[in-house]
Amino acid sequence: MPLALLFALAALSSTPAPAADLAKAQPKTSGGIKTAAQSSAPVLDDVRVRLRCIGRADGRVSDCVVLSESRPGYGFGDAAVALMNGTATPPSRDGGRPIDGPFEHTIQFTP
Repeated sequence: MPLALLFALAALSSTPAPAADLAKAQPKTSGGIKTAAQSSAPVLDDVRVRLRCIGRADGRVSDCVVLSESRPGYGFGDAAVALMNGTATPPSRDGGRPIDGPFEHTIQFTP
């Protein structure tokens, strides 16, 4: 599963994990929990993905495409599209009548 999708799913969870569970999930070294400085994984902070989507007259979002992403190659673009497609948005209106309309949106992933 791409790292970005894991971040996205974690952000959607409304129940925080107990501290004991978080400590178990951390990589261990002989001296305890690894710090970011000890890890070989890149630090991914402030990742942004810009999308263009269609807001449908029925209030659904569809047809999202990635316009740009600050850290390409880590799956954040795919995760942003998966998060947005199917969500709800107020529809555009023409003379008070709901219509399909394009919009752009930026999703920011934070650790």
